Amino acid sequence: MFHSKILPRQMMGARLLPLIIAVNVYLASLAITGGLALIASTGQWSNEIEQLVTVQVPPEAGVSGDAVVKSVLGVLREHPSVAKARPLELSEMEALLSPWLGRNSAIKELPLPQLIDVELRQGGEIDSLRKRLEAEFPGVEIDDHRQWRGQMLALANTSRLLCFTITSMILLAAVSVIVFATRASLESQGDLVALLHMIGAHNRFVAGEFQKYFLRLGLMGAVLGLMLLALSLVAINILIGDNPAPWLMRISFGPVDYALTALPLLSAALITMLTARFTVLRTLAAMD
Repeated sequence: MFHSKILPRQMMGARLLPLIIAVNVYLASLAITGGLALIASTGQWSNEIEQLVTVQVPPEAGVSGDAVVKSVLGVLREHPSVAKARPLELSEMEALLSPWLGRNSAIKELPLPQLIDVELRQGGEIDSLRKRLEAEFPGVEIDDHRQWRGQMLALANTSRLLCFTITSMILLAAVSVIVFATRASLESQGDLVALLHMIGAHNRFVAGEFQKYFLRLGLMGAVLGLMLLALSLVAINILIGDNPAPWLMRISFGPVDYALTALPLLSAALITMLTARFTVLRTLAAMD
């Protein structure tokens, strides 16, 4: 009686299939992980920027700047929309201006406005805060970074669309390569399929044995691909370190994100299995 163990001994051409699947699963999962990280980071940046505003207290002749700043801080910290407010130190302002003016002592002599970093509460109303400051402190301005935030959101949306396009192309390429490699492995074993057909094995039985064998190959390749992905993510995490740059911040994935990342594993195994089944059934149908 025919036994499924004949397949591993006979199908020597299928040995490279797990490696091919592993590479494609790795690339597809890496693309999905990168896309999810980009979406999470841009969303996090947008939320953080939306809660931050800057209050500019201009220098006024004959008035103590420290007194005005102290009064403005008092109003800010009492306002229900404000969570935190702190004035920037001179060293911080020098660091902000150094890309344009360089680091020199002349910056201290410039009539610079005093900047106050303000963090709004969730759902805080900025218009009421602006009206109160303008009424009590003429000349004081609030910069809500609206223009810069709009540019960042436009860039983020463009990046998301580009990432989605690239990920889709990689997934389609992975599917095509896996299908082609599976068919090539099976077509090289036409003699074995013909032999099994001649000795009277039922078509569904033969297709089922090939299906199970290629399912194992698909799972082997998919698991190997995810292992490579895990090693890559660990390496990236080590390179980032404890104090990553803003564009390399640590992203916390949820269950849905992990499920999407693992999607190429299941897809590769399923595609390999179904391709083997339909290819064998088509070959047997032609023999009949």
